[in-house]
Amino acid sequence: MAIVFLSLPLGAQEEAASKEIGTTADAKIPVENLRVLLRPLNQKQLEGEAADWFKLLSEKVTEVGTAELAIKSLGEKKQPDESAETEGEDDALQKQLLDLRSAEAGLIARCKIVAAALKLKGGDVTEAEQYLEAISDLATSVDTSSRWAAMVASGKNWLKSPVGGQLFLKRIVMASLIMLIFWIISKYAGRLVGKSLGRRTEVSTLLENFARRMAGGLTLFIGLLMALAALGVSIGPLMAAMGAGGFIIGFALQETLASFASGLMIMIYRPFDVDDYVSVAGVEGSVQEMSLVSTTLLTIDNKVLIIPNKTVWGDTITNYTGRETRRVDLVFGIGYSDDIPKAMAVLKEVATAHESVLSDPALSVEVVELGDSSVNLSCRPWVKTADYWAVYWGLTREVKMRFDTEGISIPFPQRDVHMIGDGE
Repeated sequence: MAIVFLSLPLGAQEEAASKEIGTTADAKIPVENLRVLLRPLNQKQLEGEAADWFKLLSEKVTEVGTAELAIKSLGEKKQPDESAETEGEDDALQKQLLDLRSAEAGLIARCKIVAAALKLKGGDVTEAEQYLEAISDLATSVDTSSRWAAMVASGKNWLKSPVGGQLFLKRIVMASLIMLIFWIISKYAGRLVGKSLGRRTEVSTLLENFARRMAGGLTLFIGLLMALAALGVSIGPLMAAMGAGGFIIGFALQETLASFASGLMIMIYRPFDVDDYVSVAGVEGSVQEMSLVSTTLLTIDNKVLIIPNKTVWGDTITNYTGRETRRVDLVFGIGYSDDIPKAMAVLKEVATAHESVLSDPALSVEVVELGDSSVNLSCRPWVKTADYWAVYWGLTREVKMRFDTEGISIPFPQRDVHMIGDGE
């Protein structure tokens, strides 16, 4: 296959200039460098460059064809009982063909650049363009199976290579073993920390859960870093990227981080714990669950309230079950005509008789107010926190029944109205 314009002889002056400048025909030359080197050349010099480039391309096309014929010939001669023996040779040929096609594609791209530069300088490149188009179409029309075979062969060679697939497989196995070992360690570490803190009554459930999860999570994180190092991943840039990402995430989650910080304060100061009955953020309920971000309450009427810790810590917290004992404050009104000492004695008798009222601290019964319609008496027994409502409701019922029996009135609100007239 000849290209007419490539065989034109150079004049003596142009040939000397070409030798002085030197040829650019090098398959490894970067494309951008080639463009720069071609720019100052005139038409005659570019024709010389084109001749050298198309010669390289023609030789490479011939090598590709030879490799294709060798693969085809090997496939035709292969016998069923020889498949194992010829597999290695076939893989090597397929890899060689793949490399040759890659080099051919690079030369085609560079030849097109040279032809375009020559055309801009007035050269006739019709035949060169037709040649490039023809070999490009022929390369595209090659049987797809041969391309896949070349790729498969290249993959097989990589898998068999000590510095390729074998090394990667070893790293995968090592990283998997590291993660498995640290996963097992994280389970035992979390349980050990949980049991250690669970023996201490001054440690809150929130702190216990947090420490247990942190122990397990930190162990897994160390294992992950070691596994990535075993895979050959550089830890330094990864840690830097995590730091930058953490800054961005922290900026976007300011409210959540505020609740997280409040959760840490609740964990440290322990104003309440799970199963305590509390009043927070204007609502009351039993604490069902605590995390570093939110607190979950269950109200008396069985409603679930999830309150951000930022709101919990930023408001007044009332813990009704924070102590073992609690005082019940009851107020009873009697009529102004009733016997006060008798009414106080009845209150002491009824309260003392209740099985859940504690003897220490002592019961207190006093006159607390002279109201508009009644004399108000306070009855303040001490009980265990768990018995608060049973005593409150029980004493209220018993006092009313005893007052009725003893003839002590509980007056309704009343008002005396005095009419002032002119005596008529």
